[in-house]
Amino acid sequence: MTSVSNLSSTSSSMIDRFSAVDRAATVAATTVGKTGGGYGSVADSVSLSPLGKSLHDESLVVFNALSDKQRGQLVSLVDSGKMTGEEVHDALKQRLKEARSSALNATHRMFSKDHDDLYRNPGATGDDLNNALADTLKRRSSLIENMTAATNDDERQSLSDELASRGLGPDRTGLLGKQRYIMPQFFTPDLADSRIASTRKEGDAAYKLQSLGFDLDGVDQALRSIGEQDSAAILSERAGLPSSRVVARDSSFSMEDAVIQPLAFPQSNGGSIDENGFLARMRAQDQWLGKTSDPVGVVRWIDPPARAALADAPASASVDGEADAAKVAFIKGLKPRY
Repeated sequence: MTSVSNLSSTSSSMIDRFSAVDRAATVAATTVGKTGGGYGSVADSVSLSPLGKSLHDESLVVFNALSDKQRGQLVSLVDSGKMTGEEVHDALKQRLKEARSSALNATHRMFSKDHDDLYRNPGATGDDLNNALADTLKRRSSLIENMTAATNDDERQSLSDELASRGLGPDRTGLLGKQRYIMPQFFTPDLADSRIASTRKEGDAAYKLQSLGFDLDGVDQALRSIGEQDSAAILSERAGLPSSRVVARDSSFSMEDAVIQPLAFPQSNGGSIDENGFLARMRAQDQWLGKTSDPVGVVRWIDPPARAALADAPASASVDGEADAAKVAFIKGLKPRY
């Protein structure tokens, strides 16, 4: 395996190639929201090297956020033939999506802990939820700024842990089957949101980049602030809150290629959907997930599902436990470690 030290060789020819990509990326890269137009507000592709020809949109933003050493390693990988420019593009795009997803999930956890009272408040309104979200986003923005400015490792780690918002939140298991509660619409999972959802091809590229000795943890650290800002913009968009930042969708994304797929309905022996069993179960579970088309600003109450709807349904939609376990391992291996 090629070591990181070998990848970062500073021969004059490599430096010349890197400088060309670096200069172009610095000029062409655009920060989401700076002009309100998202990616593509300015020319954001470069064409001065094999890697430069492949960098555009998300990957170019990531490349521009990296250190000189990290950029040089990527140029060396492509020039040596160990990775193609397209593979590097896919890997960098995947890390940006992962940074957004991680920030969004951490925001959800923090929101749930800070505003637990809203979940059970019969008088809560859509404005209450949006105001609570705005407070949480403001808190996270302050935390990321302080963490970026911190000079002490212990202080930086403490702020990082607070941002991650790990640990157990309020226990709502007692609500199951007993009490209705609010599902904030802006946290409803959207598997088709290409700004967060990644493809198997992108994940494979990230794993390949890591296998060649490239430090993905370093990329994740460089992208943490961008991921937070993008996540805040996406949540603000969902909630109808004002935001100066716009995060464009991935134009090349296809739901068919996504790592996480929607649950498929199994068919009966006659070839039709089993309405009396599995579909009823999925409808009940969808109610718990809050998958409805309520307009923004309308409080969504989640009612306990009818136990009869679950009684005669299969316990799981999965028919291949080993394949499911492999997919879970694939997804978990791509999560940022901070």
